[in-house]
Amino acid sequence: MATDIVLRSKVKKCINALDSKLPVVFGDPPLIQGGKDASLYVKSLHGGESDLICNLAARIDIDEGGGTYLFSGNRGTGKTTELMRLADMLRQRGDEVFYVDMSEYLNLTKTVEITDFLISLLGGFSEKIEERFGKNPGDRGFFERIGQFLQSEVKVAGIDFKAGGDISTTLKMSLQQDPDFKEQLQKGTRGHVARLVQEARRFVADAIAAIRTHVAEDRKIVLIVDSVERLRGVGDSKSVAEVFNSVETLFSGSSDNLRFPPLYLVCTVPPYLSALTGSVAAYYSGGQIFMLPSVHVYENQPQDGEAPVRSDEGLEAMLTIVAKRFPEWKEFFTREQLLRLAASSGGDLRDFFRMIELCIIEALNPSSLPLPLQDKVIANAESALRNDMPLARDDKARLKTVQEKHKSEWDNLDDLPNFARLMEGKYILNYRNGDNWFDVHPLLRSTVSDCA
Repeated sequence: MATDIVLRSKVKKCINALDSKLPVVFGDPPLIQGGKDASLYVKSLHGGESDLICNLAARIDIDEGGGTYLFSGNRGTGKTTELMRLADMLRQRGDEVFYVDMSEYLNLTKTVEITDFLISLLGGFSEKIEERFGKNPGDRGFFERIGQFLQSEVKVAGIDFKAGGDISTTLKMSLQQDPDFKEQLQKGTRGHVARLVQEARRFVADAIAAIRTHVAEDRKIVLIVDSVERLRGVGDSKSVAEVFNSVETLFSGSSDNLRFPPLYLVCTVPPYLSALTGSVAAYYSGGQIFMLPSVHVYENQPQDGEAPVRSDEGLEAMLTIVAKRFPEWKEFFTREQLLRLAASSGGDLRDFFRMIELCIIEALNPSSLPLPLQDKVIANAESALRNDMPLARDDKARLKTVQEKHKSEWDNLDDLPNFARLMEGKYILNYRNGDNWFDVHPLLRSTVSDCA
C-alpha cells in the first residue's frame, strides 16, 4: 500500500509539472499568475543563429513613436513563455508592459472583424490598467465607453443592454460567450468602423496619458496581446474557411486600424496567416512576422526528397526540460524511450508533454510493473497522438508535397487555405535552422510516404 501511495504521488507530480497550459514566467511581479518558475526555462530551444525574442526587443527599443508587431508559431511551441521572456527584457530596460490574454475577452472559434477585435483588445487593456493603477483612464473603462457609444451614437439594431445592468460586464461576457451577440455586433457596426477606430484611438491616447502620471515620461508603453493565434473555425469546412478569411481580412485589410501610436503593440497571430497573405508582414513594424518555430529537433533544412536529420542537441534540450521539471523521470522511462517521444513530437512541446503523461499514467496499471515502462506503452502514446490527426486522401497528397519540398509550394492559390488548415492542425510543423522550412509531423511521415 505504501508503495502504491508513493507511485501515485510521483505520477501526480509528473502530470502537474508538465502542465503545458502554464507558461514559464519571469520577473517580479510576473505578468501571469500561477506560471512556472523562471528556473525551469531552457535556453536556445528553437534553433536559428539569433534569438528571435532579442531581435523583437531590439526593434521595440530602436523604433520611435510606437508600432505594431506580429508574433506567431504553431501551438505548443512555447509562445506564451517566450512572450513572458520578452516582457521581462522590456521591463528590465525600463518599459511599462501590459499583458492581455484574448481568450478571456473574445470567442476565438468564430469569424472576427475589426470592431469586435478592437473592443475586446482595448477592453482587456483597460482592465489591466485598472488592475495596476487602481483606476481606468478618465475613470471609465473602455467597455463602458464603447457600450455607451453603441447605445447613444451608433444605435446598432438588435443590440440592447439591459436597463440598469453593467454595460462593461454585459459587453465583455457577450463577446466571449454569445456568438449571436458577436455576429449582431459585427453586422451593425460595419458602417461605423471609422468612428469606432476613432473612439479606440481616443481611448489609447487617454490611456497613455493616464499611465504617464504613474511612470517616467521616457518609458515606452508596451501591450502584449496573446492567444490570437488560436483563431480557428470549428465544424464544417465552410465554417473553417470563413474564420480563415476573416483573419486574413483583419490583419491585411485592416492593418492601418491596428496602429495606436505611441503605444507599442505586440500581437500574436495564427501561423497560417503568412500562408494566406504573403505580404502581410510589410504592413507591420519590423517588416516580418516574428515566427517562433518548433524546437530544433532536426538539423538544417534537408534537400528536396530527403528526410530531415535529427539534431542530438535539440533532442537533448527537450530531455533537459523534463529533467528540470520532473527529476524522477528515469524511474519511469529509459533514456532511449524519452528521446523517442521527443523525436515523435517533432519538437512540439505540448505534444511531447502529452505523450509523457499518457505513458506515465500507465505506471498505475499493475500489468505495467516493474518499471521502467515497456516499449509498447510508448507506442500506444504515439498512436493516440496519431489518431488525433486523421488524413483524407487529398490531404495526404498535399502533405507529400511538403515532405518532399519542405516549402509551402502549391499549384494554385485556391489551395492556400488547405495549407493553413494543415498548419493549424499541426500536420505541418515549422522549423528555423538558417531559413524557415516545413516538414510533416513525424508521426504521419510513413503514412504520407505511402501515398501514391
